[in-house]
Amino acid sequence: MDAKVTAQKILQEVGGENNVKNLTHCVTRLRFSLRSTEGIDEKKVGEIPGVMGVVNKGGQFQVIIGQDVPVVYQELQKLGGCGTDKAKDGIPQNEKKKGLNVLLDTIAGIFSPIMPIIAGAGMVKALLSILTLFSLIDKTGNTYYFLNFIADASYYFLPVFLAASAAKKFGCSMQMAMLMGAVLLHPNLIALKETGDIVRVLGIPVRMVTYSSSVIPIIMIVFVLSYVEKFVEKITPAVIKFIARPLLTILIMAPIGLVVLGPLGSIIGDGLVAFLLSVEKIAPWILPTVIGAFMPFLVMTGMHYSLLPAYVNSLSALGYETVIGPGNLPSNIAQGAAALCVAVKTKNRELRQLSVSSGVTALLGITEPALFGVNLRLRKPLIATTIGGGIGGLYAGLTGVQRFGGGGAGLAAIGLYVGPDSRNVINALIAAFIAFVVTFAIQWRLGFEDVPEESGAKEETGVKEKSSGSGSHKLSISSPLNGDLIPLSQVNDQVFSSGMLGIGVAVRPWEGKLYAPVNGTVASVFDTGHALGIVAENGAELLIHVGMDTVELQGKYFKPHVKAGDRVKTGDMLLTFDKEAIEKEGYETVTPVIVSNSKNHTAVCKGEPGMIKAGDLIMTVE
Repeated sequence: MDAKVTAQKILQEVGGENNVKNLTHCVTRLRFSLRSTEGIDEKKVGEIPGVMGVVNKGGQFQVIIGQDVPVVYQELQKLGGCGTDKAKDGIPQNEKKKGLNVLLDTIAGIFSPIMPIIAGAGMVKALLSILTLFSLIDKTGNTYYFLNFIADASYYFLPVFLAASAAKKFGCSMQMAMLMGAVLLHPNLIALKETGDIVRVLGIPVRMVTYSSSVIPIIMIVFVLSYVEKFVEKITPAVIKFIARPLLTILIMAPIGLVVLGPLGSIIGDGLVAFLLSVEKIAPWILPTVIGAFMPFLVMTGMHYSLLPAYVNSLSALGYETVIGPGNLPSNIAQGAAALCVAVKTKNRELRQLSVSSGVTALLGITEPALFGVNLRLRKPLIATTIGGGIGGLYAGLTGVQRFGGGGAGLAAIGLYVGPDSRNVINALIAAFIAFVVTFAIQWRLGFEDVPEESGAKEETGVKEKSSGSGSHKLSISSPLNGDLIPLSQVNDQVFSSGMLGIGVAVRPWEGKLYAPVNGTVASVFDTGHALGIVAENGAELLIHVGMDTVELQGKYFKPHVKAGDRVKTGDMLLTFDKEAIEKEGYETVTPVIVSNSKNHTAVCKGEPGMIKAGDLIMTVE
């Protein structure tokens, strides 16, 4: 890659120097604040040699370069001084999210952390359904009984789980929030409801509600708790704060939660379920058809997070959901079909390899590689996906397909569609088959503008390969953090989740301590301290990026303990960060660990999703 040429072409395609209000960069991407995005062809920008992709969101036009981004940034500065005046035109350095972005970010922050629990419980339910269907387990036996209530626990105690994630998002005490969730589930409260007597708190009659598996009440309670805590903090004297603060918080929030917010949230939740049931009764095909057709666009814009409250509420209240699952299954299958059709027709070897691998993973339920790597890039496959997914979703809606657990929407999770009526899973499979055949046929007919062989090779220039080893040395990569290991596909940033920057995993940290995952040399430490690169002994280049969009904090809350050129050993402290403060600012702290030159190495993810300690094996690289 010629950084100067790349910079010139990027500046030209984004409208020239006069269209750039401000330019900064993080560890992998250029972040433009533009006066206008009209007339900018994102496809042309994405085809510039050295550019790995384009993301336009949150008021920023982001051009993904990879680890060579500082070089391109410097060339852009030389061309027009872009980025030298961060206050230019009054653009704030830490621009706050506004309007719909705030809502979507809040919903994602609350529901994303609990999705592994919902998915795990759903898969246990699916396994039980399959075992029962083939008479491999006795439904009246103890084994079934135990596994069933273990799966039910994730739904029953949903208010407690939601309280923890909502507390992180709203910036209040997680323990106090979880206490509020536990209050809603206390056996004595349940016993009071079962008596049928009128219950009064401070003389006020209380609408008795069953809060197990509820969603909206606890979110409302924690939201108000975040303000009550700040109020109590201000009015309590320092000398008695340790005792008075929790006492006053409980005495204020518990009655408000039980008398006002809990019943109100329950009414809203019941109304939401009633609305979904009425839609299902009047026109059951609407939601699956819309989701089947437009799920890729919802994912691209982040709008799919807006469906999570209704989806989780429906699962917990009804035991099944028709909000996402029936339409998402044919949509994902359609994504895979379009990518596989491209694989059959393209003459570009690299595009064929990408299309095959991403197409298969889409059929199994992970669509980001197919969506961002093939279908969106070539445009016409996305049209075929929309039509095929919509028709498959229409069939699923007309036949009343239901999903009985949370989790993926692909062939790997087809067990989630096994229910009391065996026709449900059969219709789900037929919907998937229709989506595949229709999409493949339409894509075959539409064709696409094939990528020339030389353009297909451009991706190799996106990351400067520094590997000098033969790659025969097997390297073990340890977790750099204590926390929860999650697949890269679950990271709330398509640049990471799509695998655009390389193969890897992510860790949702419990504390703000980052350790070296390998023996090697620190290649770079970003100025703001939120990301760093390490070259391992076998030449593998690791990128560790703490949080999403944390570059906007400008180094606040981060303290690096190493510098470029330092030799490190596995377990050495690399940096510390104030996890709670970062999350209170509204940023996620989930940390991707990427093998950025994985084209030169074979990386295999080893860790199982769930709790992990620093030093535990997460990947091997050869």
